[in-house]
Amino acid sequence: MTSFNTLGEAVSEMRARGFVNTFSIQHQQVYCSELSKAISPTQLTLLERHTVPSSSSQSGIEEVYGFRTEDNKLGIMTNIYAEYDAEGFYSVFRQCFQRDNGQA
Repeated sequence: MTSFNTLGEAVSEMRARGFVNTFSIQHQQVYCSELSKAISPTQLTLLERHTVPSSSSQSGIEEVYGFRTEDNKLGIMTNIYAEYDAEGFYSVFRQCFQRDNGQA
């Protein structure tokens, strides 16, 4: 697994590898601004999960996740929403399929 020092570094590297869409949680569902649509969390497969140190988060770390949609679109999501609504974030996140490949 690749090690990153900052969230920006992780996001830039993942975008360079094709994770070009941005997924966020809105109203208990996942929304993609680039695709202009809501996506059911059950239609996302977690491919990658990276943790980076953060002095601005309550936990001292931030996470960035690499997902694939059912129609093979790649995108990223961060756990920043969890800072505001941890229960809501993890409620949605748990619905995503988590591939067991050693990275996720």
